[in-house]
Amino acid sequence: MNVRARCAGVIAAVGVVLLAGCSSAPSEDAPTSSVSATHAEASGQSGAPVTSTSAGPATVSTPSPGPATAIVSVVAVNASGQPSDGFTVTTPDPFGALDCKYAQPSRSANTPGIYSGCGASADSADVCWAPGNNTLLCASDPWQRTLRRYTVTPPLTPVARTDSPEPWALELADGRHCRIRVGGAWGGRSDGLVGAYSCTGGNDVVLQPSNARTAIDTSSSTWQVAVGPLGSGNPDFPPPPQVAVRTAYFAATAG
Repeated sequence: MNVRARCAGVIAAVGVVLLAGCSSAPSEDAPTSSVSATHAEASGQSGAPVTSTSAGPATVSTPSPGPATAIVSVVAVNASGQPSDGFTVTTPDPFGALDCKYAQPSRSANTPGIYSGCGASADSADVCWAPGNNTLLCASDPWQRTLRRYTVTPPLTPVARTDSPEPWALELADGRHCRIRVGGAWGGRSDGLVGAYSCTGGNDVVLQPSNARTAIDTSSSTWQVAVGPLGSGNPDFPPPPQVAVRTAYFAATAG
């Protein structure tokens, strides 16, 4: 006697009886399938179901890396040699004189015509516009909107765009502002990472390996940097966390 017939006989004899395996047991010819559900967070949204069946492997949800990094070209001086885009010339005017014997393209410019290599590292004259061949207007960062006017010797000659420019400044996803390093003595770490950008909001800096060309991971649309402290005597620090870059600033001449 098969299972279905046996259950029918019991019900007829006893009345309404709940028997495990009677009403829910599949027939031997019925196909079987199984479905499992898991939950993952993706793009800031939790609880998104991901299902898989016995016919194939589970589909894994990959979290979104976040908004794409915005690229901003800062044009602080217009084609007439006057401050633009909210920039003003600070006092004293002129701010000083620079020796530009070794002038070169700024490493933070994505167009020709932005100068670096004039004066000492303390002058921070690494992002400078040239209203003429005897004057430079140099900016500290994209946020202060101030320019320092320098007289220069010898007269400037045209400079091209640098190869593989590095951002002048970074705004991180947590709101910190970071400015590319201009020489000077910085601290160290036992893991050999060195400082590439100084940042507001504490003692952390943007780090990179000492032999790396750049501190910025641009392998996705959301750029990433490692951020952590430096110290005297190469102390031990935990591995630096990766922080997303909200905005990257370059210097540019007026088109």
